[in-house]
Amino acid sequence: MSIFEAAQFLVLASVIVWILPPIRHYKSYMFDFFLILALVDPITLIYGMITSKSLPMWIIALFVYLLIISVISEEYLKKMKYLFIALPILLISLIPFLQTTHYHFAIMFEMSVLLFIFLKWLITNYVDNKKLKIFYLMLVFYILTVILKYFNLLIGFADASQFFVITSITQILFGLYFSVAREDGSGIAH
Repeated sequence: MSIFEAAQFLVLASVIVWILPPIRHYKSYMFDFFLILALVDPITLIYGMITSKSLPMWIIALFVYLLIISVISEEYLKKMKYLFIALPILLISLIPFLQTTHYHFAIMFEMSVLLFIFLKWLITNYVDNKKLKIFYLMLVFYILTVILKYFNLLIGFADASQFFVITSITQILFGLYFSVAREDGSGIAH
């Protein structure tokens, strides 16, 4: 099996696996987050089949922005609504001036925001309950793999095709975990 065939298989496996977490998390706080993750790959594939091009980076940046919105509390969103409305408008207005590298930095920044949100959840839960919630820990590691993918695109610290295969397999394993585990599941007691 060539690297190209392996990559095609991994993309298809990823699409199938990431459909499961939103079903598992239906009516939970994380449903929107997993639904957005489940939609990104099929939308990218359909767009690629129709146009023979990659999904524009600004759309990916908006998807990541929606991931952030999906995990922020409603009260905070209401409090900061003008900021949350202004940011995507600013991004869209900058489209003609930005290059792919700028979008990679923007996506890495957005993913870092998600990372800090999940780290906050992990630490707060540990301090409050004296339990290490594995679900939050897995979210942190999942986001780290995404950040590493974009970091590799920027500086190329690893062979791109091999790195893609390794991180894709890892992300599929995360998808399988999130298909089984829920946020309200148990953790490791201290």
